[in-house]
Amino acid sequence: MSSRTKSFQKRFLPAVMAAGAAGSLAAPTLAQDDMQMLEEVIVTGVRSAQETAVNVKRDSDSIVDAISAEDIGKLPDVTITDSLQRISGVQVRRNAGEGGSLNIRGLGQVSTTLNGESYLGANSITTVQPDYSDIPSQLFSGTQVIKSQTAANHPGGISGVVNLETYRPLDSGFDDGWTLSGAAQVGRGKETGETDPSVNFLANWRTDTVGFLVSFAHQTSNLANTYSGMNGDAGWTGFASEGAGAQYSWVSADTQLGGMGDRVTADGVDVNDNGVVGDTFWAYQGHSAFNRASERERDGLNAAFQADLGNGFELVAEAFYTKMEDYDRQMGVAFSDKWNRWGWAYPSISTPKGVEMSGGELHTVQEFTGNGMRLKSYSDVGVTEAESQNFNLELNYDNGGAFTGSARLVSGSAEQEQLNSYMDIDLANGSQWGVDCQLYPAGTAGEQGDCAEGRLQTNPNGYQGWPVLTVNYQGDNPHWSGWDNNANLNRDGQPQAGIASRSLQSYVDDVNSYSLGAFASENNFLREGDVDVVRFDGSYEIARGMLDSVDFGVRYSQRSVDNFEFDLLSPVGGCDVKWKATDVVLNGGGIEGACTYGEGGEYYTAGVPTPISGLDPIQVSDFGSATGIPPVWTVNPEYMDDVEGVHNQLYPGTRRAINPGRSYGVDLDEMSTYIKANFSRGIMSGNVGVRVVETDLTVDQNQVGSPQPYGAANEFLGQVSTERSYSDVLPSLNLRFDLTDEWVLRAAATKTMAPLDLAQWGAGLAPNYAIDGEASSDTYQQFIVIGGNSDGNPELDPWRADNYDLSLEYYLGPASALSAGLFYIDVESFIESGSVQMALPDQDGVVRREVEVSTSVQGSGGELKGLELSAKLAFGDFLYDSVLEDFGADVNYTYSPSESGNQDLNGGDLPFQDNSEHVFNLVGWYESGPFQARVAYNYRSERVAGYNQTWGNGALWQEATGYVDLSASYDINDAVNVFFNASNITDEKEQYYLEFEDQFAWQYEYEARYSLGVRATF
Repeated sequence: MSSRTKSFQKRFLPAVMAAGAAGSLAAPTLAQDDMQMLEEVIVTGVRSAQETAVNVKRDSDSIVDAISAEDIGKLPDVTITDSLQRISGVQVRRNAGEGGSLNIRGLGQVSTTLNGESYLGANSITTVQPDYSDIPSQLFSGTQVIKSQTAANHPGGISGVVNLETYRPLDSGFDDGWTLSGAAQVGRGKETGETDPSVNFLANWRTDTVGFLVSFAHQTSNLANTYSGMNGDAGWTGFASEGAGAQYSWVSADTQLGGMGDRVTADGVDVNDNGVVGDTFWAYQGHSAFNRASERERDGLNAAFQADLGNGFELVAEAFYTKMEDYDRQMGVAFSDKWNRWGWAYPSISTPKGVEMSGGELHTVQEFTGNGMRLKSYSDVGVTEAESQNFNLELNYDNGGAFTGSARLVSGSAEQEQLNSYMDIDLANGSQWGVDCQLYPAGTAGEQGDCAEGRLQTNPNGYQGWPVLTVNYQGDNPHWSGWDNNANLNRDGQPQAGIASRSLQSYVDDVNSYSLGAFASENNFLREGDVDVVRFDGSYEIARGMLDSVDFGVRYSQRSVDNFEFDLLSPVGGCDVKWKATDVVLNGGGIEGACTYGEGGEYYTAGVPTPISGLDPIQVSDFGSATGIPPVWTVNPEYMDDVEGVHNQLYPGTRRAINPGRSYGVDLDEMSTYIKANFSRGIMSGNVGVRVVETDLTVDQNQVGSPQPYGAANEFLGQVSTERSYSDVLPSLNLRFDLTDEWVLRAAATKTMAPLDLAQWGAGLAPNYAIDGEASSDTYQQFIVIGGNSDGNPELDPWRADNYDLSLEYYLGPASALSAGLFYIDVESFIESGSVQMALPDQDGVVRREVEVSTSVQGSGGELKGLELSAKLAFGDFLYDSVLEDFGADVNYTYSPSESGNQDLNGGDLPFQDNSEHVFNLVGWYESGPFQARVAYNYRSERVAGYNQTWGNGALWQEATGYVDLSASYDINDAVNVFFNASNITDEKEQYYLEFEDQFAWQYEYEARYSLGVRATF
């Protein structure tokens, strides 16, 4: 990748920093007001926290919802996303059971700010959608979700802005002198059974005019994340038909697979025996069940200095740091036909859908019975390290006169690196795809057996046939069966001469039946991002007529991102090899001039025979709620935690090699100015303004050349740089009507803009390949193209939308409020995930087939509209001397229908991706004396996870989810508090399906988690 040095960083940034050090202007008190960061006190207790959130909403000059910490260093959840999910309109996606990414009102184009200005998070370097899974919640005093923006807001969110607030030394909740607060807790998962410690600490010192603060949080967690369903993602699906040429291997004989012989006709085979030949069935390349667990360690640090310099000047300097290490380990079993027959699995239970597909009526499949050639165990680790630093220097001026002002300098950097490693571990002896005897250099360890001279058995103790297994997806959980079947039948289900009958179960039980079939590291990345912002804001109080004041400002920002995606290539006989596999022969793959390794006109094999008995074997039996699977031997994924180390240990000289089609660089420079008039007359008040944004976009893309052998990425031919500019004029209007002391009516109209995910501008074409194991194929044992990704287009437009809001609020007590709101978002242009059929070359450069390529396409626009209802109730506000006086509730509901312009297979409209039509939250709480408790229920209705999934047809859906969490605490005295938290106490699962609810795709299972801790403040 190119290294781009910014003139801003070389010239302007040092100058401004020097000026800041000398005490000149550097940041916005005014900007905080514009971001609705109204004065909040540090409060204790559930009721007081709710009262603070109600006051923020009531006093805001736009439509805002808020959450507040109950005490110093305390929000009731692990990540800040967990807390945000309880705000109306916010929809959250969980990662291993913890809150990760979110959207507002069904759109993920959400801007994130830290204390009112740009925040660069390590999990969102290349994306717009926030992902706060690396940020401990204890670092924050509160958070606002701004749904109707003003001209002064930082641009970048279509549906809203999330403003994260940290503590500052002169906050009114801190007494003069020292304030010390800390907490320690231990957590435990119901399934993982690990004891996970977490601590957080805050120290603050202040006088009337100066103070400094340091807060720190450390969390460790081991999280169950079990998987079962199709092998791979939805792109690994296809359709199998009954017509002539259908790829069902057992149609020529009466076999144990249900007696197919009498269903064979001249036109094909009536697989489902319904009297019609030509039906089409959804087909999967494989089925799998994995024990998955994520081990995470988070660190967060916030440091701040604040001083009243006199004469109206205030100086604030802040540093915010996060770091996370995440080891995502999985091990389990997979059954497939190695990318050969789509019809390898017979649809033993299927349902007609009345939709035509591939020339026949489409049937969903609830049970697959197949004789795939490959049963394997699997071990995989994904290691992610994420780190971010964000710095803020600001000088605020307010001397009590008509003019107030601020200047601010923000600089942030973030890095995220992910390394993956996996092992395919074969139970088959390899004869099924012609690799039972492979050629190796003299001296290679292994057994010759019946192989010819110079060849070794790749798995001498593996099964020798095509075993039959059944996977049933009916009911609540997948069920596997057939382990007692003979594993040594031929492809037509008949006994093989000279090969003894032996059950598949007996092979699975024997660790000596397992041998390493493939070892690789791919889809790795290193992402680095920087953002620098300088802004000046002013406000002048006019108080003439209905005009109260005018706010104005200028802002310049530079954002730079490099995305380097790479594979690990290992030198085998002088050739660079990604897939160290027993079916990778070093013959050049038909590519002219490619590196080869062999002798006497024959070629050696990349993957050497390796019994797993010498590779830290482990037997796994816990597959979550998937049933019928016996204990399976595999390699402990912790063996690969040091990804580059273990690859260099087994293959010395392994190195990183760029994947040019997925690597890119983007510079996004913005210059914006705004003016905003604040006005009031009678019961009406509000603001009207406009922000003008000039954007310069530079995209560095890589040109991709010919395919390379042995799994290596396509040839890197050079870099192409595209420069373009665009302008946006973003008007805004916010109106407030104080109908009575309790009733407030609000209306807003704004125009918004957000950049794309940077891969949608920068990424290129990246094909995917696999070995052709079909013996009758012209490309047998060659790498053939099976799909790909082509996401980047620098000419795509950013997201743009017109937003309209109307809300009515009723404040019936200090901590109680009711609100109802209508919203309408008219999206002018949007980007959606899809797939297209493309003719791509195999690795020898010859085009033989069309495959499905995932891509980003520009939609023509769409509408998102809905209703938000909210009730924050402290019953003591209006039920005096009642048994309910100490109880309260925080309830909200969001109705958000949408139309994306896409259609399902029946011609019905599909909603925006990742948007749930119905979301509601129910929180009940109790607080009396030293004891307080709460229980929370969060519900999301089904959502579209992807369009055009199978050969350009069918949507992927996630089913509705509901999570129950609870917490309780007891104040031992004024300084010490003990607490208990529980999350996902109902063991909720996330299930996915393709188009129809009975076409099960996969499920993730998260665990219930419990923690116990103590908190003290002095």
